[in-house]
Amino acid sequence: MKMAPFPLSDSILNQLLGSANDTVSGTFNVVSKGVRDLPGNLQSATSNVPSGKALLYFGLFLASGVFFIFIAFTMFLPVMVLMPQKFALCFTVGCCFIIGSFFALRGPQNQIAHMSSKERLPFTLGFIGSMVGTIYVSMVLHSYILSVLFSVIQVLSLAYYAISYFPGGSAGMKFLSSALTSSVMRCFGR
Repeated sequence: MKMAPFPLSDSILNQLLGSANDTVSGTFNVVSKGVRDLPGNLQSATSNVPSGKALLYFGLFLASGVFFIFIAFTMFLPVMVLMPQKFALCFTVGCCFIIGSFFALRGPQNQIAHMSSKERLPFTLGFIGSMVGTIYVSMVLHSYILSVLFSVIQVLSLAYYAISYFPGGSAGMKFLSSALTSSVMRCFGR
């Protein structure tokens, strides 16, 4: 003998499904409101994503900067004794393009605010000062020794500036520079 399934009327079934639907819908609304109210939700995280045009300009400026720095090191570094101005100019233009790429990516106001923030200002001033100094001594003073000196300072400040963007980068650089300074001082008996 086969037993008939428990008979449910359509009205009872509709009431049960409606009640379950209301419960799920209410729970979903509470959860979605909680997610919307969270700091750093998906909408605010994606609002800082640069546009396709900004990414294109970033890529173009960055590639141009890397190209100029590559040219400076491959073509003009070997003949720096003869033409220090060409190395200095090419390397500085490359650095300007690289900085310009971040202006294109973040926007001019955001990048200026970021570069002039309290913790970034020493790196920014050192990097910009080394670029201006390199151009001045190579193009105005035409000094070979100062061109080499300022080019080395510019390479070091570019490395320091770039490393400062990494988490723990500036603290690591401070540690390494203090260790290097103390080692040099110990070598000279101080």
